[in-house]
Amino acid sequence: MVKIGLLVDKIRLDEKLILQAAEKQNVDIEIIDTSNLMLNITDLQSNVYPDVDVFLQRCVSTLRGLYITQILEAKGCTVINDFNSSQLCLDKVRCSIKLTQNKIPTPKTYVCFTEKAGLEALKKIGYPAILKPIMGSWARLVAKINDEEAAKSIFEDRNMMGVWYSIFYLQEFINKPGKDIRSTVIGDKVVAAIYRINTSDWRTNTARGAKAVKCEINPRLEELSLKAAEAMGGGMYGVDLMETNGDYVVHEVNHSFEFKNVQRVTGVDVASEIIKYLVDVMKK
Repeated sequence: MVKIGLLVDKIRLDEKLILQAAEKQNVDIEIIDTSNLMLNITDLQSNVYPDVDVFLQRCVSTLRGLYITQILEAKGCTVINDFNSSQLCLDKVRCSIKLTQNKIPTPKTYVCFTEKAGLEALKKIGYPAILKPIMGSWARLVAKINDEEAAKSIFEDRNMMGVWYSIFYLQEFINKPGKDIRSTVIGDKVVAAIYRINTSDWRTNTARGAKAVKCEINPRLEELSLKAAEAMGGGMYGVDLMETNGDYVVHEVNHSFEFKNVQRVTGVDVASEIIKYLVDVMKK
């Protein structure tokens, strides 16, 4: 029987759903509280969980999850999603490059390192434009820049925040119809998709109050979602897309995604699909 190690720093509803799904499928799963982990990186032969066949990375802390994944893989363990895929997703620069290399439509994006270069890039992109931190989630510190004066103020502010925030990831503003799409890819299947609708904020993250509504999966949506997941290295992903000019653009790919709202509004048992995928991975 396959045993899953569930790596967590907090048990949210998503993780509770995963535990319930494992129980329904009679799959052995162990909760691993990462706050108690002590990982010896000078002895890569030692494995603190030798009876675990596959680890599912579900840490809320991005950096904690990333380093734990890297160390466990160095010790010969299988972690979903793996270190390389996780790195690609959490670094917006690397993610955009991968999408472009794989000919997946994505918003026009410039990366600049000074205010002067940033202002020149904005002339090419046009106003309004979006400034994002190169790492981050839930739309934190994402800014809509409406004009040059606003840009100067925001650049000055970010420069004072430290080196990570003075790398300016500038993206064209897509005039989406008050909503974007989150598709859930598990392995080679798009299992579900939702619209995230927000009529009071241009940011459509559910963490900022957007309403989740079921989205039908059409062939083009399926194609781009699968291509984006494959570009990241395969595994399980939340793919974020926006509708524009009769097509879609992929703007982000998430390696450790929340799915409780997807499961709630679509009726798709995403947690069960996750457990099935992990079991299948270990059977191959």
